[in-house]
Amino acid sequence: MGYRIIALTVSTALFIVFLDSSAFVVAIPAMARDFHVPAVNLNVAILANQLSMTVLIPVGSLVAQRIGQRNAFVIALGIFIVGSLLCAMSNSLPTLVAARALQGAGGAVMMPVSRVLVVRSADKSELLNALNWLLLPSIIGPMMGPVLGGQLVTYANWHWIFLINIPVALLGMIMTMVIVPDIRDDSERRVDAKGILLSGAAILTLMFGLDSAAHPRASWEPVALLGSGAVFLWLFLKHVRAAPSPVLDISLMRIASFRHSLVAGAIFRTVIIASGFVVPLWFQLGMGMSAAKTGSILVISTMGVMVSRLVGARLARVVHPRNLAIGGGLLLVLAFFATAQMRPDWPLGAFYAVLGFQAIVFAVSTMVINAVTYVDIEPGKVGAASNLYSMVQQLNMSLGVTLGVWLISGMRLVYSAGEHDARIYSASMMILAVFALLATAAASRLDEHSTGALRASRR
Repeated sequence: MGYRIIALTVSTALFIVFLDSSAFVVAIPAMARDFHVPAVNLNVAILANQLSMTVLIPVGSLVAQRIGQRNAFVIALGIFIVGSLLCAMSNSLPTLVAARALQGAGGAVMMPVSRVLVVRSADKSELLNALNWLLLPSIIGPMMGPVLGGQLVTYANWHWIFLINIPVALLGMIMTMVIVPDIRDDSERRVDAKGILLSGAAILTLMFGLDSAAHPRASWEPVALLGSGAVFLWLFLKHVRAAPSPVLDISLMRIASFRHSLVAGAIFRTVIIASGFVVPLWFQLGMGMSAAKTGSILVISTMGVMVSRLVGARLARVVHPRNLAIGGGLLLVLAFFATAQMRPDWPLGAFYAVLGFQAIVFAVSTMVINAVTYVDIEPGKVGAASNLYSMVQQLNMSLGVTLGVWLISGMRLVYSAGEHDARIYSASMMILAVFALLATAAASRLDEHSTGALRASRR
């Protein structure tokens, strides 16, 4: 079976994970009213989903090893369906939190398995095109989610944000069973229970510590959580260096192409997710736009990603992929500076031009970075590489939102301003431009030979 149809199948199913996470944010006020709790309290439901997915990714990879990649993917979709149904039926915050955690458990299997299925279906020269398909859900979902979420909350109710997942996931289950081959690992790995527990403890304490530090009222909690997280992280790193079959194979970081692409991609994704958090708030709170107008503008970002899908691989045949990644990063810096200049009296065309350009250059740059991740990975290590990559990617989701909160909270303190002051959002975008420059510097460390291997594709 060709890599294109397999990539399309798994990316279609994976799309709902990213769509659901981003649409959820728009529905927070409506859910808070129904649950009779402050809107800020819904933050725990976001963390429950993201951290459940992150912590359980190693477990999901082991499950896939035992029962096969295809079977694990189908079961994960089933778990996600149950979680979505329970979210839609929730009538209190605790039940919603539990249901969101169950959704995250399903996503924890889908994230690493999807990459294994696609990478093993493609040759080295096809990786750029193959992973380009898999890149789309992680970009389009977060960009489309607020638009779709706003429409559903306004014209129906927040329950539909979760109910729309069900038919898409069912279709994904059927397509996977019919189209995707039953891929299994040749070797058996022992379950690294200690590594799973230590990594989970480190992630939970560090992420809750970072989230706590973003709130001005935080006192001793961030210090205690971050201190505990640092200890757990040290114990985890010490363990995996000595373990015969560690839950995360950090020895892969010795491979230069993998290490540099992982670091650069992590910074790029964190920055763009933070931007996706800041801009919708800026439009509605800082510029006074309606949710409908905000959604109509943000659609251009999705269109920009689609344009990059059409031209990205072709550009890589004309421009060296390494130069394409670096150039895209530098243009993203300029795009963020331009975004920081946005004003409510701008014509719609100007908003479309700035945000569309931002989406295109980001997608083109990360297209190369994502593909080169696996160029020098041995076939027997693809599963381990996907496992580590997926965990980092999921952490970027939490870090991106947290970075957005930090920036807005920090700029409010700087300007002594409320949430309706446009200056705090403009300044946040300027700072994100600096982070994009750091990501570009990381991309400049990509090896010419490794990235050059991506140019062999002529399809």
